[in-house]
Amino acid sequence: MQEFQNDAIIVRYDPRVCTHSGHCVRGLASVFDVSRQPWIDVNGAAAEAIARQVAQCPSGALTAERRAKG
Repeated sequence: MQEFQNDAIIVRYDPRVCTHSGHCVRGLASVFDVSRQPWIDVNGAAAEAIARQVAQCPSGALTAERRAKG
């Protein structure tokens, strides 16, 4: 399990579950870019947009957890 986070959101990725459908990359390329390391940049869009895109992951390999504002 890989984890990417900032103050607003935590995105987790399980490569064992991923079916490589490309929904994430096509849907929000500013965050999900396989040509970059790390390939998920949680600072590339607003947490709400990231959470919406992660929710569309067909395999469930991506999950998102919004962090409480403190």
